[in-house]
Amino acid sequence: MILKYTGPKEIISAHGISFKNGKDDKYVYIYPAYQLYKAIHHEYEKGHIYSHNIDGKRINDEALVNEILKLRPELKKSCEEELEKIKSFLDSEIEKVEEHKDYNEEEKKVFKNNLLIMKDYRVQRETNKIIYYELIKIIVDDIIEHKLKEINSPFNERYWHILQSIQGELSNHNHKSIGSNLDTNHNSEDIRIILKINSIGK
Repeated sequence: MILKYTGPKEIISAHGISFKNGKDDKYVYIYPAYQLYKAIHHEYEKGHIYSHNIDGKRINDEALVNEILKLRPELKKSCEEELEKIKSFLDSEIEKVEEHKDYNEEEKKVFKNNLLIMKDYRVQRETNKIIYYELIKIIVDDIIEHKLKEINSPFNERYWHILQSIQGELSNHNHKSIGSNLDTNHNSEDIRIILKINSIGK
């Protein structure tokens, strides 16, 4: 299980390969999500507000995967099993090109070749997605364990995306719905993103 940047969502056809704007690889959110996890994962005193400095040297991808695997040792096996299913699906997709009645033989050949070229890219993209969403579940487990009421972060696209993912996981975590509200707070110094979490029961 390797963590590595690929790129935006691919669009593959018999006429070429292009990429979809706004559909970036989940890779770009994994390290900021890990920083957020580190910020909330500690002992808490009731009524105390905690802050965390997210600056500092970024750890490399191998070390980052190892840190996540320490939190979820079973992730490696489940990820490998899921990736085998994805590889099987991609192989089947390549085989089914022959069934396309709208393509002539040359177009089928080009389409197959494009799918083959992009196979590793797509597998890596799915790997990154699996790791990202597992990390989101880990963060939500911590939120629930410590009954956190609010998380705020710097205002940028990546943290907005991560907090949206957390909000989605809270709404359906282990089939329990925990409501939350995502908003921004403007003050004289900066803009913050605030995730307010509804009361979490015992």
